[in-house]
Amino acid sequence: MSFRLFVAKKFISPKKESGFITFITLISIIGVSIGVASLIVAVSVLTGFEREITERAVSLSSHVQITSFKREGIKDYKALIEFISDSLREVQSTVPYVQKEAVLKFKVKTEGIIVKGIRNQDNIFNSRRQIISGSSELKATDSATMGIIIGNKLASKLGITSGDKVFILATNGIPSPVNTPNIKQFRVTGIYESGLREYDDVLLYIDLTTAQKLFEMGNNITGLELMVKDINRIDVVNEQVKKLLGYPYNSRTIFKIYKGLFTWVELQKKPIPVIIGLIIIVAAFNIIGTLLMIVLEKTREIGILKTLGSTGKDIIGIFSYQGMLIAVTGIIIGNILGYGLCVLQLKYNIISLPEIYFMSKVPIIINWEIGLIITIITTAVCFLAAFIPSYLASKLKPVTAIRFN
Repeated sequence: MSFRLFVAKKFISPKKESGFITFITLISIIGVSIGVASLIVAVSVLTGFEREITERAVSLSSHVQITSFKREGIKDYKALIEFISDSLREVQSTVPYVQKEAVLKFKVKTEGIIVKGIRNQDNIFNSRRQIISGSSELKATDSATMGIIIGNKLASKLGITSGDKVFILATNGIPSPVNTPNIKQFRVTGIYESGLREYDDVLLYIDLTTAQKLFEMGNNITGLELMVKDINRIDVVNEQVKKLLGYPYNSRTIFKIYKGLFTWVELQKKPIPVIIGLIIIVAAFNIIGTLLMIVLEKTREIGILKTLGSTGKDIIGIFSYQGMLIAVTGIIIGNILGYGLCVLQLKYNIISLPEIYFMSKVPIIINWEIGLIITIITTAVCFLAAFIPSYLASKLKPVTAIRFN
């Protein structure tokens, strides 16, 4: 053990006559611990929110969505799908859909909804948008009734269960005596849950051909949904689609379609780490205050050390070691506390979210690299904080320090 570290440990060791200094040291360690733990938890939660919302939004839509500026929608979509598949190698799949607003009627209850027509073969339901009751089949249940899949929240609100019959009222334009709505009966073959409650409340799925007939679209569709092989290339593929197709086609990425969701996440990500980072700065000032008090208490000892031949660098080293001992202890405890809380949330779901959020539980991603970055930054800040009182202590004159009472 080096001379500087040995003296530093002696100075910081708890003594009966230095109870107040020991208490302040403990407060400094707690301050660093809380700052590190808060940053780890905050960044883990925000990263989790971003990933969860991205994956859930993709499960409801796609990476890139192609629509038409023309009111009748997209014609001859099968040829367009083949053209896109041949021209864009980065596109993994292309799914046609019909999407329109309508009214759902169940017994005496009615609800405004969005009907989305898809092909049964595309099998859009997965672990993210999962069937929690019934099946994902959209085929006819009998000669006159087609299948429909509705969201869990809407089913709970209206009291619908698998097997119940519902009616869809669809209109083309403004309803009037000469423009009556098309009414079709469906049987609920499945109930799905995506985790995005606002969408589970309004989005229903029926067969693509049935949707075309219901909304009198002929063989036209509303749009195409493209899945990209590499999610980091979404914007690049979107630009390629725009150049390839041109007017009257319009393409948007998932980040534009659900702009409100991603803007909300970005809004959360920017200020929170900065605000919580201030806790570490406050903890650093606590270290300055603690070391200054130790310098005042150990002034005579500093004078004796200088008289015995210790240099100014030795004094700086002694008090820098003290500051780093406080910082390292706090950082270790903070990492254990921060990652411990993350693990507990993942395993036991301690904190649940109210319905104003898009999910029922707090999503967390444990990223060890982020923890390492936080540890390095905190160590650097604490080292700089420890240097100030260490430098002041090194400038004390031996005679003045020994005479200090």
